[in-house]
Amino acid sequence: LKNIKSVIIRRIGLNIIMIQGFETREITDIPIRAFVKSADGTIHKKVKTVDQYENTEWPSFKDFSLPIAVFGVLRGTGDLIKHCMAKPQVFFYFDHAYRFGKRHGSGLLNEKIYRITRNDFSLTYIDKLEKDDYDRIEKYKKHIDIKPWKKEGKYILVLPPSEHAKKFYGCPDWEEDTIMQIKSVTKREIVVRQKNSTDSLEKQLEEAFACVSFNTTACIDALLNGVPSFVDGISCGLPVSKTNLLEIEQPHYAEDRQKWIDSLLANQFTMSEIENGVAYKKVSAWRFA
Repeated sequence: LKNIKSVIIRRIGLNIIMIQGFETREITDIPIRAFVKSADGTIHKKVKTVDQYENTEWPSFKDFSLPIAVFGVLRGTGDLIKHCMAKPQVFFYFDHAYRFGKRHGSGLLNEKIYRITRNDFSLTYIDKLEKDDYDRIEKYKKHIDIKPWKKEGKYILVLPPSEHAKKFYGCPDWEEDTIMQIKSVTKREIVVRQKNSTDSLEKQLEEAFACVSFNTTACIDALLNGVPSFVDGISCGLPVSKTNLLEIEQPHYAEDRQKWIDSLLANQFTMSEIENGVAYKKVSAWRFA
């Protein structure tokens, strides 16, 4: 009866979808459990925590008849996502916040903050926000400073993806390919900032002409600091960036950065908002765009 009800609800387009969540390790299990509980869903418990490149075992998991909720793409969750994308099936993806989070620590609001997307790894479009959304993100607004576009700069700043991102997305030669494309159309210096760099990103952006990245949220820093961005199609910076590196000397100076950053902020959630169902209500909403 529960499954039949779920199918009927999905078909008539209400914003209620029964979901199943997957544990992987305790620190990421906390927001997944809270999200699934807020939706009256089911949690599949892990047998044990495994290495990041191993697959977790979930004895209670049988099929993909219901949408899934997972954190990141490691410990087997990436395979679940790929299956959903091929089927297709709805999935809810958790990761670190776009802004003001502190990975798994308490961020700006003395709460853990996470981004959640439906059927994608980041929000790649500008969401249409309601009054409730604007009210909810007001707490962030005084901390957002959108600087004027910089139209001069010495070098191209390149931000390669992590090794596990290269592996998951199938782009092992991203850095080499990217540098080769850039060099084919410009004589500007290229500065590469590795994922584990301890140098100040804001300082590196000061004299950057453009910033090139794959899927990192660091593109947000570039765009807010007035440095035009080039990204991949899965990046949260997509709505206000270019994707064609052959146009590196003709960057996009978007006029709608305020709408874009508001959209991102409205699609990240504090633990309180995850626990009380606000997050589930927002990201499970049916969109017909």
